[in-house]
Amino acid sequence: MSSEVKAGTAAVVKVGKNEVEVTILEIFDNEWLVKSVKSGKSFRVKKLERIIPTPEMPKKKLSLINAACEVLQASGEPLNTREMVERSISAGLWEPTSCKTPEQTLYGSIFREIKEKENPRFRKSTVRKGAFEAVR
Repeated sequence: MSSEVKAGTAAVVKVGKNEVEVTILEIFDNEWLVKSVKSGKSFRVKKLERIIPTPEMPKKKLSLINAACEVLQASGEPLNTREMVERSISAGLWEPTSCKTPEQTLYGSIFREIKEKENPRFRKSTVRKGAFEAVR
């Protein structure tokens, strides 16, 4: 159990006959410095009854253009929109919607960003025709 315990972890300890919900502040060799959630008092304990699992926040999915930007920056090479969409899906950055032609939608979005933004994240590739590069 001690390998999964880190500072900030929620746990339950016994104080007398009572179980107290605490947050772990510091970890020592054979004991923990904890703070009671209810009273706010800090104290040391030698035994944790159980760890309280914290629900992980679901990772928010990115928009297609933001996912494509991340894919381009990670690849370091020019990619066309079809490759960007495929890599975004396989990396779990973007989930396909009911859009029938995400490649064309992405293509239009990239060109709109190049035209309208002062500092666009994309530029047309000079190396590969029909591909885009990330502006670093």
